[in-house]
Amino acid sequence: MSKDFITIENKKLNDYLYHIDARAYGAPRMLSIFVAKFDNLSILIDCGSSLDTKKLVRCLSKLNIDLSSFKYLSTTHHHFDHNGGLWQLYDILKEHNSKIKILTNEKTKELLNDYKDHLARGKRTYGNLIGIMKPIEENAFKIIVPSTNFNRNPSKLDFIDKFSINGSEVKFGILKTPGHTPDHQSPVFVKDNNLDFIHLGESLGTIYHSTELVTMPTSMPTYYNHEQYMNTLQNLKNLSPSKAGFGHFGVVCGKENFRTLLYEHESFMKEFRAAIIKFYGEKPETRYVFEQIMPMLIPRTDLSFDKDSIFNGIALGVVYGMMMDLGYRKD
Repeated sequence: MSKDFITIENKKLNDYLYHIDARAYGAPRMLSIFVAKFDNLSILIDCGSSLDTKKLVRCLSKLNIDLSSFKYLSTTHHHFDHNGGLWQLYDILKEHNSKIKILTNEKTKELLNDYKDHLARGKRTYGNLIGIMKPIEENAFKIIVPSTNFNRNPSKLDFIDKFSINGSEVKFGILKTPGHTPDHQSPVFVKDNNLDFIHLGESLGTIYHSTELVTMPTSMPTYYNHEQYMNTLQNLKNLSPSKAGFGHFGVVCGKENFRTLLYEHESFMKEFRAAIIKFYGEKPETRYVFEQIMPMLIPRTDLSFDKDSIFNGIALGVVYGMMMDLGYRKD
């Protein structure tokens, strides 16, 4: 059972926000989806792959969230496991509300519709667990420019829209958080001058531990950019969210716990990069570097790294992505 500072359950997080386990790859604790239900409308943040769409729609029904209530489908980034099913979900939801929009930036829109190489790479690692992707029509999108204003005062952040819940106002914005991918963005909700929630996606690592504030890298190929990633971590230091969502996986609760995890991750990413440089210097072979790095990664999760675990693919990906950023490997 998780401690209070980490939420891994399907759970209502506050008076408007729900955490959903997508059970990606057919397993629990792999991917988080968030839905905000306000007085007269709803917002979904990420949706999983096309293999997760039917499960998600059933879950929304169980939560008594009307499919016609969705105003926005918001994204963190284009990867198949986070938004590969967006084309499918949009087609379902627009039958209930023709005005629904995919709220994202121009780069995500481009990459969602230029998916063949991305899916091919994913298939090499994850086999048939990637689902399928299809083009999304032009008028499905509402294109925004994510904000670079990481103001310490939540009320001075930039906002796209505002909503009401039980007589209170909730402001909604999207921050630019590149590094894991060039299109990465992080939706935020501000209520009563408090940063209620930020969906970090993969801008601050991943958490695959239920009781410890430790992180895993998100340096996946082919777009990982270490300099941008570390700059994003510096920007995030200006924020103090009450709750922080992770694409993989769950929610860290409490402002001090967020800061603890942020500094832990920054330190670990420096250690991780230095280790790859060291091991590559010893033997410039991907398999050797991967085998030497694994002892650093295994203690950072309480999920299994067994022979057939999806984690072996994830671990190889984050190692290879960092090697690409260092110039040791090409796509």
